[in-house]
Amino acid sequence: MPALEFYRDKDKGILDPSLFEWAKEVAQELVREGQIKSSQFRNYFAELRALENRFERERREDEALAFARLVPQLELLKAKLYYNTRSNGPLSRARAFVRFLEEAIDAGKRSPRDFEAMMKYVEAVLAYFYAKGR
Repeated sequence: MPALEFYRDKDKGILDPSLFEWAKEVAQELVREGQIKSSQFRNYFAELRALENRFERERREDEALAFARLVPQLELLKAKLYYNTRSNGPLSRARAFVRFLEEAIDAGKRSPRDFEAMMKYVEAVLAYFYAKGR
């Protein structure tokens, strides 16, 4: 599977308009699978939002350093995600959610711009997920 790409033109910061269609499709898959609760999704999103807030504060002084600090935190979040997939874990059967979040985090680690786009993408998936009644 190719890496998730967020931009039509990354240099100009132009998002690919189909990004939000992908978000809608992912949300529909999460609802169909039925293995993730809205509170679980919200918890991961809240962790991402906290990382984003810290990154935004730190990048004012040194964006490269702030991003270098962010990437290991994203890896730690992925580790927590995997931990929750253990046989008796809360995400043991939530394959679509794990795949979605893993792909998003990996794409968000590429650059500060990709991280910003990843946050929009994850937020859109969450919004569509809620709209579908989860």
